[in-house]
Amino acid sequence: MKKFIIIIFAIICSCLSDKDEINISGEIKGLNNSFIYLIQPDNNTLLDSSKVVNEKFDLTAYINEPLELVLKIQSKDSENIFSFISEPSAKIIFTSSKEKFEFNGKIENSDLNYEFEKLNDHINRYNDIDLQMLEQQIQASIENNNKKYDSLNEERLKVDQKKILFIVNYCLNNNTNILSPYLAYKYKNNINLGFLENIYQNLSEEMRETYYGRKLINP
Repeated sequence: MKKFIIIIFAIICSCLSDKDEINISGEIKGLNNSFIYLIQPDNNTLLDSSKVVNEKFDLTAYINEPLELVLKIQSKDSENIFSFISEPSAKIIFTSSKEKFEFNGKIENSDLNYEFEKLNDHINRYNDIDLQMLEQQIQASIENNNKKYDSLNEERLKVDQKKILFIVNYCLNNNTNILSPYLAYKYKNNINLGFLENIYQNLSEEMRETYYGRKLINP
């Protein structure tokens, strides 16, 4: 039995040897004696969990390339998540609050995540415009104003096209940046297949071999 345990331990160590440790620590105002979870969202893998004590926590995981990760807390009324991009060997500081966990969340010590946030802000502008028009569409439907409803629908399609075009252009113009295969993968179901192939072919060889680069051509 002892020999079996040693073998299992050796296998685990060998699996982690090609991965670097990332550390995420911080403070969540108003949260105590609850748990925070670190998750890889696209396959829903739990990487680590930590009990929040005196509003503070510490998480550790092992990755060998930049990945989108999610911090999640659960309360009685809701489930709150905060997504970010992490790099191998990163020592990240995260601060937020129990209330408005996602909105108040801030990441420090990550230039890549700073760029990720800027991109998300730009994309969210399109999403906000779409949401406003959706509300107007609902009102038009209540008023049985079919002409206005159809007009708003056309405008929403144009906004979505502009958003996707922005993403495609970013990916094509930043072919050595890990955020390019990541964005292309995240929106692959919304991007025209021809554009998706162009993005993949335009990626540097290093980016094609990343987790998200491989996901562009494999399910």
